[in-house]
Amino acid sequence: MAAGDGLFNASLFNSSGRVYKCGMGTVDESVRGHRERLRARFAGHGFEGFRDDEVVELLLTYAIPRIDVKPVAKRLIETFHTLAGIFDAPVVELAQVPGVGEKAAVFLSIIKQAEMRYLASDLPGRSVFDRPEKVKAHLRFLLQSRGMECFGAVFTDQQHRLLATQIMFEGTVDRTAVYPRNLMKRALELDAKGLILFHNHPGGTARASEEDMALTRRMIEACAPLDIKLLDHFLVAGTQVLSFKEEGWL
Repeated sequence: MAAGDGLFNASLFNSSGRVYKCGMGTVDESVRGHRERLRARFAGHGFEGFRDDEVVELLLTYAIPRIDVKPVAKRLIETFHTLAGIFDAPVVELAQVPGVGEKAAVFLSIIKQAEMRYLASDLPGRSVFDRPEKVKAHLRFLLQSRGMECFGAVFTDQQHRLLATQIMFEGTVDRTAVYPRNLMKRALELDAKGLILFHNHPGGTARASEEDMALTRRMIEACAPLDIKLLDHFLVAGTQVLSFKEEGWL
């Protein structure tokens, strides 16, 4: 049975070689003490001073009971390299890492999904210009783990308040077919008065191409007759987000 399922009847060894029994609820005191110290560090100073594997280890203490999860955390970092790699990984891949199991894999996947909901929840009813960094973070979380190129829009009302965020088109790893007519149709359905375009460069860099610039100009032309204002165009590449407006291109 997978370690992450948390159901054991046999004696196990922690990383120091000391024996503890999980089936009876007995926990090695060094494991218990280490977990408590990790939680106390976080309670006092957040993740300040934590290595990435210690962040993962702390999270796993809430998903995998009674065993030393330090080796599991290190295996996750070794497998996926970064925190982003872990949180972006599919549940099935996380669960295959020795010691993780399905329960802990789902728990780790929840972290990113909860963060996406948190970021999105602070946008409705507020001008997108009041929360520019959260708009960027919201789009980064939405796009950074996608292997295909995507194009979409944030639709806003007259006061630039969020109406919807929607991926409109998905294509191959390096190309997507973008149809301004379809985007304008959706904007009219929502009675949107403002648009923030976004697209990603999977595996690439946050550098706008000539095609990106030409697409932006086409969208400005499509918006004008409908009295819709193009507010910005964001390019997401991994953890980087490039704003066309901040670059002076809009």
